[in-house]
Amino acid sequence: MRALLFTPSIPRYAAARLLGKRYPPKALPLQLSTLPEPERPQGYERLKVRMAGICGSDIALLYGKQAPTLSGMFSFPAVLGHEVLAELGGVRVVVNPVLACLERGLPDCPACARGDDHLCLNVAGGSLAPGMIGFCADLVGGWAQRMVAHRERIFPVDESVPDERAVLAEPVAVVLHGIRQAWEQQGGFHWPAQMLVIGAGSIGLIALKLLRVLGFAGPLYAVARHPLQAELARRFGAERVFPSTPAAQQAVEARRFRGILGAVSWRGGFEGVVEASGSPGGLQEASWAVREGGRVLLLGAPGAAFHDFSPYWFREVGLVGSYAYSWDDFSQAVRMLPELEGLEAMVTHHFPLEAWPEAIQTVVRRRGIKVVFKP
Repeated sequence: MRALLFTPSIPRYAAARLLGKRYPPKALPLQLSTLPEPERPQGYERLKVRMAGICGSDIALLYGKQAPTLSGMFSFPAVLGHEVLAELGGVRVVVNPVLACLERGLPDCPACARGDDHLCLNVAGGSLAPGMIGFCADLVGGWAQRMVAHRERIFPVDESVPDERAVLAEPVAVVLHGIRQAWEQQGGFHWPAQMLVIGAGSIGLIALKLLRVLGFAGPLYAVARHPLQAELARRFGAERVFPSTPAAQQAVEARRFRGILGAVSWRGGFEGVVEASGSPGGLQEASWAVREGGRVLLLGAPGAAFHDFSPYWFREVGLVGSYAYSWDDFSQAVRMLPELEGLEAMVTHHFPLEAWPEAIQTVVRRRGIKVVFKP
């Protein structure tokens, strides 16, 4: 079968990290390969991949932006792809890519026992190599014609949901878990008075849509740098869209202060901020855009960078990190798909596996929002 295999290369890693989006996709350590059909371990099912998304974390890996400290929790060479819509016996299904104690043949660790299997303490142990599907040397990811997944991680999709919405189940689960982490209390949501979403890529747009579907009715603003992102942000629930974070801060009458060497600080802002850009600069902006005593939800997953932590202690700002999702989060995300009408508009480009350089270039050059492979 055909698959896109990622094989780490230190020289290519260094070059991609140095050159960024100027690094040519064909020089990346990714190759269209012919691989044997995946073996089906006990408890697993063989799936035909229907569609698989390209995630920001995939791009971060390919272009050397992922923090080296995380490398011990993943294993390569591996077929990438963890946002997967597939078929099982003619039925459309989505895949939860987490590989926790259950899949690794181990007794439940404390995290798995309390339902936080995404925080499994055995992420690098048991019968499988480290990582989750799409970042694991032992299991094929979704950038392939076929794959296997544990039957406990396979979820049928409602017939009313179009493919382009169904393939977004995994990032929907990511955002749902983050929102619950930040603002759910005792089974209900305690919403901020007003909210700002920084970044209108796929994660930011899903955040806007989910906030409205989950019941946030207050003022909701967004920062979007491209016209299509701004259009979708408004469609998904943003009252106002700004080209920059400072513009959004000024709109809510936050006060700016200038310090030495051109440094800028702020008073006031938004009670809740979702950082979805994935850039270190976006996180720094978020830390000043949130008002005193507010909370920042970090969904964008930036890697190592210089960061000024003074807003957190000086303004008593809370920072909530969110990595993936529990089994319950993923299950709820799949059940919510019929309610997320219009979300499929985010899927702007489809590519066969053979056109992977063009697909990667489309993502890196920000010519679309969500780019998917159709093996």
